[in-house]
Amino acid sequence: MKLIAGEGVSTEVSLDYAGGVMAPKEMPAAVQTDAGPTLDASVIIPAYNRRRRLEGTLRALESLDYPREAFEVILVDDGSEDDTGRFFQRQEYPFRFRCLRHEVNRGRSAARNSGVRKARGRVVIFLDDDMRAVPDLLKEHLRHHRDDPRTVVLGNVRRAPEVPATALIRYLDSRGVHKLGAGEPIPFRYFSAGNVSMDRGFLVRAGLFDERFRSFGGEDLELGYRLSRNGARFIFSPGALTHRLDYRDIPETCRAMEIFGRDSLSLLLRIDPGLGEMFKLHRIGAAGPRRAEEPFLLPPLPLRALFREPWGAVARAAARALNRLRAPAALFDYLVLFHIIKGYRQHRRKCSNPAASGSCGTGRRPKLSSS
Repeated sequence: MKLIAGEGVSTEVSLDYAGGVMAPKEMPAAVQTDAGPTLDASVIIPAYNRRRRLEGTLRALESLDYPREAFEVILVDDGSEDDTGRFFQRQEYPFRFRCLRHEVNRGRSAARNSGVRKARGRVVIFLDDDMRAVPDLLKEHLRHHRDDPRTVVLGNVRRAPEVPATALIRYLDSRGVHKLGAGEPIPFRYFSAGNVSMDRGFLVRAGLFDERFRSFGGEDLELGYRLSRNGARFIFSPGALTHRLDYRDIPETCRAMEIFGRDSLSLLLRIDPGLGEMFKLHRIGAAGPRRAEEPFLLPPLPLRALFREPWGAVARAAARALNRLRAPAALFDYLVLFHIIKGYRQHRRKCSNPAASGSCGTGRRPKLSSS
């Protein structure tokens, strides 16, 4: 995703970590916001080259069952190469609406942060640009924000009815918070930046999104981790529903996971080596010899052979063959992890090269078919 550049928007975020908890010396200039809250909520949507899809996203927001003078919508065009920014800067809506624009693409973290800096709502609600909101979306989010400012509300993201229910899409719709039973505690790893809300002041104190994450994924996992360490209480609101319209197919999903493993995972591990346990690196020998700046990982087990070719190709072929029928969730679990590990191994090979740049952990930002 990408951002919209705005007037006077800083491009730097200074983060200091102490035991995984944000420890600001002073509030960095990049975290300052324009003014105190004057509205109930700010809906922030980062976007890149998404004009046609965004027209439907914003049209759905016209039907929100909430006083229009009490919320705003901020669209951040993150350096789109099409006419997304120019088009929406000319549009008018029945609610308060602003379109910010970044002249160059800076990544989804920077886009969301630009929206937060300009937001006037007490609560910020992040949506993706391919989501269609139901009329009760704002009411359902805001009713959970009446008391504890540390509450973080995870909305309900579901496949739009017109989207075909392939095995992959059913799998994706069953992940995250949907794996939990009613009343189960929600771990920070299920935090996702599409359809989520929190007190703006709490987010600012936690330090906003880490703008070092410029490739696919990682920025919401890292922020969820940091919010948790700062006392966040994660809750799930089934009524805060949005319908997703765009899904990656199997090759695109595998490619995205590989990019995440190559470009974002190493940054997560530098922030906290313990995060590697979520990706089972210690069980499959993906880490290789220990490096001084990387976590200590247990010796590899025979399981590591399953995470090398040709097994990935076999699994991809099976997933494609079963995608219009029924495929076990374990098949997609394996494909996701396989390609994360494949990308992480690429990162390690790059960093083992003496000619590699000292910034090899941050990676480059390849283009994906959708942001």
